[in-house]
Amino acid sequence: SITFTLVSTVCLTTLNDTMGAILSVETLFWTPLAVDLMLLATTYSLCRFSGLGWFLKTMKEHSTDADEGTPLKKNDDEDADIQKLVNDKSHPINEVWGLAMIAYSAYGCLLPWATYVAYTNPDLRPSLSWAMTALMLFKLTETNVQKWNNEAQDKSKMLTIIFFYLPTYGGYAAYKSFFE
Repeated sequence: SITFTLVSTVCLTTLNDTMGAILSVETLFWTPLAVDLMLLATTYSLCRFSGLGWFLKTMKEHSTDADEGTPLKKNDDEDADIQKLVNDKSHPINEVWGLAMIAYSAYGCLLPWATYVAYTNPDLRPSLSWAMTALMLFKLTETNVQKWNNEAQDKSKMLTIIFFYLPTYGGYAAYKSFFE
């Protein structure tokens, strides 16, 4: 009976501490940041190592007919056309891709660095949260987010920003800045 009480007390205390840690305000900071780091590792490596050809093929696969909202039919020469664009280094798409990869590479360096700094210096976490909240707000103003050609995918992106990123990053930043 005493052993059972002791074990029960230890288990409940551990559970309470664990739930307290899980439900901590710090979860609002680390959860979306972990998601962003995983997305960055996946998408950046795909873009960097698979290149422009992969990106164009993927965009074509996920494109829809603007009038009907149905997936576009595959053209038999589509792969050859994409390869021709990729191989033609004077085509503007290559310059745009290069510029996009420079920006993405900067983000790919800065986000892990900012995560490290936030881990080692907790006082800087609110400023990173404000910056990520601003980034999410900028994403909401981007015109492709509001077009909803591929309604399910576009709607889910917008709803993820509104109901996941803004409450977590923004909530953490507001709490740490104004209420703590």
